[in-house]
Amino acid sequence: MFGLDPLSRSVAVTEILLLLAFIAFVGWLFGRLVLSGRVSSLRAAVAKQKEELDECRRAKETGGPGTVVRRPAETPPSFVHADPLLPALTLDDTPEILVEENPTDLSGSYADDPATSQDPEAAVLSRIAARADELNFDRIGRAAAVEADDLKDIVGVGPFLERKLHSLGIYTFRQIANFTKEDIDKVNEIVEFFPGRIERDNWVGQSKQFHERKYGASS
Repeated sequence: MFGLDPLSRSVAVTEILLLLAFIAFVGWLFGRLVLSGRVSSLRAAVAKQKEELDECRRAKETGGPGTVVRRPAETPPSFVHADPLLPALTLDDTPEILVEENPTDLSGSYADDPATSQDPEAAVLSRIAARADELNFDRIGRAAAVEADDLKDIVGVGPFLERKLHSLGIYTFRQIANFTKEDIDKVNEIVEFFPGRIERDNWVGQSKQFHERKYGASS
């Protein structure tokens, strides 16, 4: 047809190369068409998702139907610190009691007591005060509320823990400075403080320093 010799080796090679080029072109064209179709489908899906997301946002902003606002369940804590900065400043881990409107005591230990039925903290302090006679005041000394030092100066003592110590009759640095190992263990137990914290925070050493600073080394 074109004056080519079909039996010629060079003609056969040329025909094969042309055929391969044609096949490659058809494959490339087919691949482009398929890829273009998939890209279009993906773009359409993304556009649809974006539209649904925008609609959901608009519904949420306007409070329209179909809006579901999930909020975490709120469980009121049994204890809170009186001062959020207190643990950072004083290392006091003793929780402050949260007074509820209608506190209940499952054990019934103070539910019938008018003085404490509406004040859980008063019940705790009353329970601690009832054990004051377990301390050896002949050794640590006695003090009255009018003589009270600011025990919150001691690292590890916060407002609630100070009130616990007061309920035991411990008001001054001098008393704490006189603590022995036996006194430390007993006070730790009665005020329901974390075991070993009084020793780790060195209440005795701190109290000696505060007492000497306030009243002089000879007092």
